[in-house]
This record gives sequence, C-alpha cells and structure tokens, in this order.
Amino acid sequence: MKIDFLQLYAEVGVCYEITDAVLNPLIENLNELNKTLPHYDKLFKTTDYELVFTISATQEHKNLVYGPTTSSKNKVVYFTIFIPYKTFSCYTQQMYYILDTIAEGMIFVFNKYKVDPSGINEVFETLKTLIAKDPERYQKWLKDLED
Repeated sequence: MKIDFLQLYAEVGVCYEITDAVLNPLIENLNELNKTLPHYDKLFKTTDYELVFTISATQEHKNLVYGPTTSSKNKVVYFTIFIPYKTFSCYTQQMYYILDTIAEGMIFVFNKYKVDPSGINEVFETLKTLIAKDPERYQKWLKDLED
C-alpha cells in the first residue's frame, strides 16, 4: 500500500500552503512503515493500492475525517482530513498544528480498521523537528529551492 496526499480547499480564503518540501519526506517516511489495511488488501486482492489522504481546511464544524471513497478500478482509497482553519503568525506553529491534525486523522483511520498505527506519530514528530531547525527551507517549494 502506498500512502499519498492531495490538497483541496473548497472554501474561499480558507487554505494552508503545505509545500512539497513538507509532503515529500512525509510521504516517503510514512511509506517506509509498510502499513496496509487488511480490509482493502482483501477487497483489491493485493497490497498494491493507494491510500490517499486529501487535506482540506474548513471554518465549518466538520468531522476530522470523511470517507472512505473507494475506486476498485484504480485501486485507490480516499479519505479527507478537514483541518479546522486558524491563522498563525509563526510558520513553525502553523505546521505543527497542521501536521498534528493530519497525524490524528491518519491514526483515526488506522484504528478504525484495527491496524496498529505505531510509527505514524514518530514520522510526524521527526518532520516537526526538522521544520523547527530550518523553517525557511520547508516554506519553499522544492523547485524554488533549486533556483
């Protein structure tokens, strides 16, 4: 199973800019945990499928996690994590809030399917430490770092 993230913001002016400098190491380190959801292993008859978390922000009171939406044809399972929208004056604090909320949503999903979520929190905590050490690097898109 491969974990991935999308970002979709439906409310005007309600979004977070989560760069690929943040998402790429997050995806890589989460996939190194080699987690699967047995329910979908059986449904798709393989462990070769995607678990996609769509990140969104909302000013409305919504459940943290919505889903799943499943595409058997494409072997993809989608969950949406709604991060309650807040503004921050500090990038690091904003990223801590976002990453903590995404981790909470992912752990909720793994617990829902009775899969041990161990390792997930550690991946997020490691990334938060890296962001705290060099916030400017994580605010930029990787292509902009190459210029």
